[in-house]
Amino acid sequence: MKSIAIIGAGLAGLVLGREATKHANVTVFEKSRGLGGRMATRRAEPFTFDHGAQYFTAKSKSFQYFLAPFVAAGIVEDWKPELVTLSAAGMSVRERNYPSYVANPGMSSLAKALAEDIETVTSCQITEITKDDGGWVLQDQNEERHGPYDWVISAVPSHQASQLLPDSFVHHDAITNVKMDACFSVMLGFSDAFEFGFDGAFVEDEVIGWIAINSSKPQRPGAQAVLVQSRNDWAEKNTEREKSDVMQEIVERASAMTGQGLDRASHQVIHRWLYANTSRPADQACFIDDGEQLAAIGDWCVSGKVEAAFESAMALAASLKDRL
Repeated sequence: MKSIAIIGAGLAGLVLGREATKHANVTVFEKSRGLGGRMATRRAEPFTFDHGAQYFTAKSKSFQYFLAPFVAAGIVEDWKPELVTLSAAGMSVRERNYPSYVANPGMSSLAKALAEDIETVTSCQITEITKDDGGWVLQDQNEERHGPYDWVISAVPSHQASQLLPDSFVHHDAITNVKMDACFSVMLGFSDAFEFGFDGAFVEDEVIGWIAINSSKPQRPGAQAVLVQSRNDWAEKNTEREKSDVMQEIVERASAMTGQGLDRASHQVIHRWLYANTSRPADQACFIDDGEQLAAIGDWCVSGKVEAAFESAMALAASLKDRL
């Protein structure tokens, strides 16, 4: 059987890994300790925060079919949030056209379930990819070498993919043209719960774009946990600021929008995502270089959504099937 190295254990990398193991020997490398990429969960007892992707929809039949066994097992569940729009004019109810899926008991749980039958290597940042007579060899942050592999697939954000994939990769220009934007996530934990009047709010503001009562999601026991995310365009302009100053401004704006004193949170932490959303996608489901046996996938190929990561992975899986 052919051997494949997948770099990145977000949803795209793990979906591809699950499909590719039917036809090849697969190893997934992930620089972080955990799996899931932006489908991330952070715990600080008694609080739980999904500080990356907040929820996801399944509009296509293929994604619905893929999710069905995870829904049946309780790993994926419709959050059924009360959604609103918050603006200077007040609050208005927002309709849901599709289920608002979350993974239980945290967003990273779906990634963990997907990885059960895949060989994964965590805390391993691949820093260089080189080719020898045996195939592709990967070098990590400790200068340890892995391989050789017949195929190498990048499943990381576009900017990281363009830096990591060798110059011989034929699709470098297309990947470099993709634009991904930053986001700040502020995690607030409260010993005394507020009444917000919503579970999730799309915010019309210059600074913040989303507020979620994370503790309202299924299987999130514990004290009230609130997640505030900045707008992507605002984050892009403020990535180099001190995080403490950024957090203070976000909390102040969220307090003004909700009418609650959110600065009273006993737990206050901020996380910066450099590649949170995609403002200029590749408009191509995946990139494959037959000559070099290299490929790249990610939500950034399509739209920057969780379902887009699935679509990208499945498109490459279908293409690889006839090549392995």
